[in-house]
Amino acid sequence: MDIHAACMHQLMQWIEDNIEQRLILETVARRVGYSQWHLQRLFRSHTGIALGTYIRERKLTASAIALVNSNMPLMEIAIKYGFESQQTWCRTFRRMYHLPPGAFRRKYQQSLPEINGPTSLLVLQAQTRQAA
Repeated sequence: MDIHAACMHQLMQWIEDNIEQRLILETVARRVGYSQWHLQRLFRSHTGIALGTYIRERKLTASAIALVNSNMPLMEIAIKYGFESQQTWCRTFRRMYHLPPGAFRRKYQQSLPEINGPTSLLVLQAQTRQAA
């Protein structure tokens, strides 16, 4: 594993550990000691996805897990994962899962096995896209 790949792996782990924090590109770049531009270029070359997209999708995944594994109010989930408002979170969530958060919870909370990470959510994403 080259030094950049190791750095990207560590960065992804740091993002996981701090998923509930406000993760803006400037802060993330400062964390690894690269300029924003260079970090975004490296991240995309090693993962195939833009850093901002990765962070947003991880936050949405974490919020989907919270929806089906808890009865936490929607507003609390939106705030917990750093969205500026419930409306922003709902709009972004709907784009990814093809359902608003409340409908997603009603549809999947009782019918799914416990979701405990991004891998189990890939199956769910595929199911929601097929149903839409």
